[in-house]
Amino acid sequence: MHQPVKLHLLATPHVSASSLFGLYDALSAAGQAWEIFVTGEPVQPIFDVSIVGPTRDPFRCASGTLVAPDLGFEEAQGGDLVVVPGMNLSAIEPLGTSEQSSYDWLRVNHASGSRVVAACSGTIYLAETGLLDDQEATTHWAYGDLFRRYYPGVRLRLERSICYESAAQGVVTSGGTTAWQELALFLITNYGNVQHAVNTAKFWLMASRDELQAPYIPMIKTIPHVDSAVQAAQIWVAENYAATNPVKQMTLSSGLPATSFARRFRKATGYTPQDYVQTLRIEEAKQMLETDHSPIADIGVEVGYEDTQSFRRLFKRKTGLTPIEYRKMFGSQRFARYR
Repeated sequence: MHQPVKLHLLATPHVSASSLFGLYDALSAAGQAWEIFVTGEPVQPIFDVSIVGPTRDPFRCASGTLVAPDLGFEEAQGGDLVVVPGMNLSAIEPLGTSEQSSYDWLRVNHASGSRVVAACSGTIYLAETGLLDDQEATTHWAYGDLFRRYYPGVRLRLERSICYESAAQGVVTSGGTTAWQELALFLITNYGNVQHAVNTAKFWLMASRDELQAPYIPMIKTIPHVDSAVQAAQIWVAENYAATNPVKQMTLSSGLPATSFARRFRKATGYTPQDYVQTLRIEEAKQMLETDHSPIADIGVEVGYEDTQSFRRLFKRKTGLTPIEYRKMFGSQRFARYR
């Protein structure tokens, strides 16, 4: 008889209730829900899911929801899979040693052969353990600056909704918030089969993400820095992003050699000056696409691009969508039916 895959879901007081219980429900139901409600075929659960905490003592997680672990760290050894759900963590300060017992438990399980995977900001736990060093990984876009500053050994791919080196083995990470669904479908596909994943997607109404997190990523304020020349440049370009050759003007106004300015700008913001300007322009274009119905060409000109085709290409490169596709996904017309 088929033996379910032993899967341990990490739960700490930082855990996101929606990620923890969403993963628990979807993974526990794989091989069962479709069979019970649709086909009447024999039930064969793919996973044997347990919630694992530092101890079995119940606690309230970040949202206030009560979590009662099935197992404590000392009992939960030798699982086939260890899954770190999304966590409610600071996007400015690293997690540090406050979760050392969790890191130790993850390392021990990884060393003993468990496959360790993470959803959303749970990726930070894996970064702290060193399991992501020199690995491609994704996480919630809000933690991009944190990773660039404190986990530079991780090859961050924020545009992706899931990252893995091999479908059969190795670390897997998924992107922001509800991208736990992408991780669940990945695990169900590889530990069950494609039909199980199809059934799960249908049963839980999981829409296809096309592996893209990029359309959802805004230009967020970076971790504060104290470089006054860079701060002055950021203030100026926020008001003059559509100017001709803004990078040259920022550099000249800083009074620094071009190479020094570029180096300091990247160190302070995580962007090259050129990429910062392009990202700022595209962010302004996104705001316009969300709120009004101006022609695409007019929006391009408004943010500094006279050549509409160049604007469309840059927009697609930055967001993964064309301007028309972006407007369809996030424009006010989409939400008008809710009013």
